[in-house]
Amino acid sequence: MASHMTVGERVYTTLRSRLTSGHYDSGDQLKEVVVSEELGVSRTPVRAAFSKLISEGLLTPSPTRGAIVTEWRPEDALDIFEIRILLEGHGAALAAKNRSQEQLDVLKRSTDDMEEAFIRRRGDFLAELDTANRVFHDMLYEASGSGYLRKSGRNLLDFPMVTGFYIYEDKDILHSIQGHREIIKGIEAGNAGWARAGLRCHLDAAMERFKKVPK
Repeated sequence: MASHMTVGERVYTTLRSRLTSGHYDSGDQLKEVVVSEELGVSRTPVRAAFSKLISEGLLTPSPTRGAIVTEWRPEDALDIFEIRILLEGHGAALAAKNRSQEQLDVLKRSTDDMEEAFIRRRGDFLAELDTANRVFHDMLYEASGSGYLRKSGRNLLDFPMVTGFYIYEDKDILHSIQGHREIIKGIEAGNAGWARAGLRCHLDAAMERFKKVPK
């Protein structure tokens, strides 16, 4: 973590990263004392982080001193996919008109990072894929030039059941990477319809994969 972070910020960032990367399972009980010992901090910043994460919907209050990882129904995930297709599709279309060269370079580099992580397969390469994928989709909102869209859409990237690669086979990962490249082509060409269609195809495929996972 960055050295300039306060203890509270570090605890919050660490827990949020774990929750959005799938480190914890839905329904897991997180106890203040256990997390504080694990992170080497007092209970106060852990309690504050729990409170903030509860307000964001990633944790649910527990009657004991702690919190529970929010459980999501399959229907919730499908709703998120549908909303992402609408919002992110619009974001991709706007990015085709408003993106800067620097933003386009980030989209390309993050996709290259995904491909390199997949080829190397070192350590927890799925975490590397998740990180690069998050950078890509986050930058789509950034490149749209719409502050309201960024604020609304980015929160939807925080749910591992619709963004994580743990349900993907190798062919699915390759298909996802190719999907990113198709979106980039539309954005680079300044073709809003192409970019939007590429994004819809990309997320439609991800949603269909999710539907096939045993619940």
